[in-house]
Amino acid sequence: MKDPAPGAGGKSRPEIESLIERALHAPEYFQRVEAIQQIDDEELLVRIAGNDPDYYVRQSAVEKICNEEILAKIARYDPDYYVRLAAIKRIHDCQTLAGIILNSQDDYYICKDALHGISDNDALAALVESLTDRDIKSAAVQAITDQKILGHIARNNQDFYVRSDALKKITHQPTLEEIARTDNDYYVRALAVQQLEDPAVIRAIALEDPDYYVRGQAVSRISDMEVLLQIVRQDEDFEVRKKAIYNITDVTALKRLLDEINDIYIRRKIRMRLEELKDH
Repeated sequence: MKDPAPGAGGKSRPEIESLIERALHAPEYFQRVEAIQQIDDEELLVRIAGNDPDYYVRQSAVEKICNEEILAKIARYDPDYYVRLAAIKRIHDCQTLAGIILNSQDDYYICKDALHGISDNDALAALVESLTDRDIKSAAVQAITDQKILGHIARNNQDFYVRSDALKKITHQPTLEEIARTDNDYYVRALAVQQLEDPAVIRAIALEDPDYYVRGQAVSRISDMEVLLQIVRQDEDFEVRKKAIYNITDVTALKRLLDEINDIYIRRKIRMRLEELKDH
């Protein structure tokens, strides 16, 4: 530690030496904290942050340290959460924060706190690819705002849950339509369908998707009576047809279906729907 210059900060050498003595050796933690609040010597602050037995004293010292390399070590190795959090809040370099996250995956909350400091979407995307903990991956995806990057993750990440997390944040309709029409995973397609806005695209998926679950998700978003009637008449899956029936509000159309359809289970659902509409 450098020898304190007399009169530094308006204090005499004896006053500075007294502050240092109290910061290092005062018997009560609050006495040490009070002294630290009047000290700007980085070397002394680092010494206190690394050695004081009281977490609040260490935290108070950390809150005045500027060296991000030292702060990163404290963020990784201090045994107390609040001291580590104080260090993270002082770090502004995205790569330093990313390094802390990659090496602290056993501590979800510290990783999440560090993610709050990263605004670079490319850095966040790189983290998603490198992380092994699923919950922290999800938190990293949640921090991404770039629609193009989210689209890439939703299409290409190997982890289904990560893809789903990215998909839920996408608002760009052409990307959602592409995923809803072409993704190999039926559940990912179904998630995309839930976020589509174009009725024509939703209708096409309800009629054409090879998976009943995806068709069902699309049907649940359709209110066009003629399309719903077409699905009840033509779809091969009972659940899809049932969803279409429960979206039909036209009593005359439902009665017409009763005259056309022979399937006893579908007829039963039509009658149940007619009873519901009668009660309302």
